Amino acid sequence: MPQAASDWPALAAVRPQRIVSLNLCTDQILLQLVDPARIAALSRLAQRPDSSMLAQAARGIPVVKGSAEEVLALQPDLVLVGTHTTLHTTQMLRHFGIPVLAVPGADSFADAQAQILLVARSTGDEAQGQQLVQRMQAAQQRLAASVAGESPDAAQRPAAALYAVNGHSAGVGTIYDDMLTLAGWRNATADAGVQRYGYLPLERLVAQNPRMLLLPRYDHNARGAQRPLEHPVLAQLDIQRLELPSRMTICGGPWNIAAAEQLAQARRASVGAYSDSVTP
Repeated sequence: MPQAASDWPALAAVRPQRIVSLNLCTDQILLQLVDPARIAALSRLAQRPDSSMLAQAARGIPVVKGSAEEVLALQPDLVLVGTHTTLHTTQMLRHFGIPVLAVPGADSFADAQAQILLVARSTGDEAQGQQLVQRMQAAQQRLAASVAGESPDAAQRPAAALYAVNGHSAGVGTIYDDMLTLAGWRNATADAGVQRYGYLPLERLVAQNPRMLLLPRYDHNARGAQRPLEHPVLAQLDIQRLELPSRMTICGGPWNIAAAEQLAQARRASVGAYSDSVTP
């Protein structure tokens, strides 16, 4: 979970004007908060439409691979990194006195919003950060209210599961779990006992009797999304399939709520009224 925004030192009198981001998720947060003129460089994934929801907005901004040498050459006054950014790069930048903020990944809607507030504080754009979080929360509340009007007890909701190549899935403590729950689904992977991201054996998946499989779609390998369904057991089952672009789930942001809205629409199309799908 991201550290609290209050943990970042007090803001400098002058907001950073040469910000470098070395992480796809901080790239996208910056693009929502900061004037592009203040961004010295983004990560090399920032302009890839298969990875970033804001690839178009990143056009025209320099990108870097992430070595300490190329970042130092940009003379940044703030560098944003992920917790998986190479330790060598982070240490080198700090050794030369460059302010570096390490932003952990988001495993929930709350984490994603905390990320935004943390980055906004570090860049001096707290008002913009608060506004973005408020818009996300409002969209989340609207969908939650809509689903609540349709929803029976959680145990009676239809089951769905992320199912990717090699049985990769997402259980408790993931953005996928938040999205499925908000959309009115029961996360079959969580019910099967999987914590966070892990392997879901086919027999355990089938035992949960899912009504839908969520398939991450990678635009550079569109056929890869369908590969898990080639197993003869799954091919014989009457299970709805929904392909969701991977860029909507790689990082936290407003697009997670948009993905949940797609999941809610898929549920309504699949099972109609809850009462029609629940056995008395």
